[in-house]
Amino acid sequence: MSVKGLADGHLKRQILLDDLVSGRTAHQQLCAGITWRSCDAGARKGVALHIENMALQSGQLERVLERRFEQALAFDGCYIYLDKQGALVIWHALPAQPQVLDTILSRMLSLANLHALDLSVTR
Repeated sequence: MSVKGLADGHLKRQILLDDLVSGRTAHQQLCAGITWRSCDAGARKGVALHIENMALQSGQLERVLERRFEQALAFDGCYIYLDKQGALVIWHALPAQPQVLDTILSRMLSLANLHALDLSVTR
């Protein structure tokens, strides 16, 4: 990725974080079929990593479920489900401390084995 592309990615991530913390509706496409979305569960505000069915890798759902339960403490707070369209959704409540939100997003990408899309990781 070019320096400009990396800078744009970091700016987009910061805008996403700002929108989530402020309560504004948030939506950011990471790549084709993979997006971040603000997503409420009842009265709880949250963020969802949404992976459309066409973007799912073979066996990805099974691996995500295995990792979630084998490493329960590392992925505490992450909830996994399939939506009506068969998309894999990893949801997490917004934290009381906004400064940890970036870490939560990184953990969610890690759970889905999408490390390459995590711009907060130093390369």
